[in-house]
Amino acid sequence: MSDILIRAMLNGEAAVCACDVSEMVETARKIHETMPVATIALGRTLAAGTMMASMLKSRHDRMTLTINGGGPAGTIMVVGEAVLHMKGYIANPVVNLPANDRGTFDIAGAVGTDGFVTVVKDLGLREPYIGKTPMLTGEIGEDIANYFLISEQQPSVVYVNTWLETDMSIVNAGGVIVRPLPDCSEETLTEIEKRAGTIANYAMYMLSKGARGSLEQIFEGMEMEILEEQQPLWQCDCSKERLEEVVISLGKHEIQDMIEKDDGAEIVCRFCNKKYWFSAEELKRLLEQAVKE
Repeated sequence: MSDILIRAMLNGEAAVCACDVSEMVETARKIHETMPVATIALGRTLAAGTMMASMLKSRHDRMTLTINGGGPAGTIMVVGEAVLHMKGYIANPVVNLPANDRGTFDIAGAVGTDGFVTVVKDLGLREPYIGKTPMLTGEIGEDIANYFLISEQQPSVVYVNTWLETDMSIVNAGGVIVRPLPDCSEETLTEIEKRAGTIANYAMYMLSKGARGSLEQIFEGMEMEILEEQQPLWQCDCSKERLEEVVISLGKHEIQDMIEKDDGAEIVCRFCNKKYWFSAEELKRLLEQAVKE
């Protein structure tokens, strides 16, 4: 079944977003050759980023979610558009710590809590919106909820999951975000709070019910109106032209060094691992531009 994102309203007073991004996360796992802990950390961030990208207003809007808690996983970055073309990477794809005290994958230990969640939204304005909040637990979901509360003044319930098969491929990956509207009634808030434990079972429900059926199960007894369904896709928009800008940003001394020592340079896209070769002649042209800048 293809990946899906669903946007809905609960009792007309709370926005809910849910996704199944299992195919996307499996694609990322294969591209980056991640170990289990890294797979889960990246998968959770891709699920959160996909749901956050769906909240952008214009189809041309773009968002970057960066998780950096100072742990051995390093930086985790997800970039997405409102049309849900997504890509992501984890700096250390082979991080794989021993099990934590609960006997589960130590995601918090790999991600860390000595750092920040950073969200950059390119909304077509002169300057992008930048929100930055401290890491809270390193489990990703709670850290995103903390970002919504502090940076966007939006209390939210955030759950993200990535479950693995015995061969470490993806069983399912996805998540749920519930955001009460400003005038949300106490009755609806209470109903949402009562379902906090059930929301945490979203991954289990997905095994048999899919994303939509899982939402219906979780919010049974509440009025739920489906607003929109979208298909998220893994799509890297890298190109040699885009990477020329990266080369120029290295500066004239670095470019000159690549020309003299290696007679060229291989640049690898960190999102899809595609390799681009720049000959010495191409680097000389880029060196001229770097000198001008």
